[in-house]
Amino acid sequence: MNQIGTRVLRFIVMPILVVAAYYAIIGLAVQIGYSLYDDNYMAHEGFIYFIEGIIGLILISCWILFKKRFVFSTPKFGIGKQEDYVYAVMMTLAMLGIATLYFFLVERLEVQAVQDSLDDYHEMIEIAENSKIDIYLNLIASCIFIPILEELLFRGLVMNGMLECANPVISIIMSGVFFGLMHLQAIQVGYAILAGIMLGTIYYLTNNILMSILSHMLFNFLGVGIYMLFTISDHTSYILMIIEFASIAIAAVLTVIMALKHKERFPKEEKTGDINKMLPGRHT
Repeated sequence: MNQIGTRVLRFIVMPILVVAAYYAIIGLAVQIGYSLYDDNYMAHEGFIYFIEGIIGLILISCWILFKKRFVFSTPKFGIGKQEDYVYAVMMTLAMLGIATLYFFLVERLEVQAVQDSLDDYHEMIEIAENSKIDIYLNLIASCIFIPILEELLFRGLVMNGMLECANPVISIIMSGVFFGLMHLQAIQVGYAILAGIMLGTIYYLTNNILMSILSHMLFNFLGVGIYMLFTISDHTSYILMIIEFASIAIAAVLTVIMALKHKERFPKEEKTGDINKMLPGRHT
């Protein structure tokens, strides 16, 4: 396969297939919820998210186990160095700060379509569970299962494939765009693209998908999960917001430092447009 064909496969075909597969998983989980709860299934979002996570992880595990049958490489795992964990945490706090700034700006746009989309977003994220069990299932799914699944798909599969035939910056941005567009809801797409780019940066600079998974988990917990478990006062929210805003500058500095160290820690692998050289067992 020539370079153009390889890039079309990596940058268009595979991301679309991944998004389609993800929505098929969501559809199956919703169908299971509907079969159990009939028209009241939306009051059991926690259960549906939990089932979605379980199905997704089973399927992604099958992909990893049978990876030799696929063209794409599997994500890179590792224990990671202490600096990687520090970087992942600071990037998470920075993501939260950027998301806060994003909503601050969007809420002040006097455009009816934007305000309508905001109302839809707030309605979408409202917790509608019937029981504490459903809340806990939602928490487990949102802060553990879904982050693992999404990172394995969008960083481990989509971005990894892009990195094998294109510039890292382009790969990080494009995988982040697909990750954001996957969310569909207009307001959510905006900050999801930014978060996807930052998660991609974490994965690339640490060369370890565990770091982006941990960052995604922490982002979801501090952004949503903590409010499921606790009542957060305005004073505490204000302190957290200050920490998040300060983390944006710190994360930017750390990103530069990590980028400078990246070539030393992870020597650049040979890039090729020949797909045969990307197949398992054919590396030289």
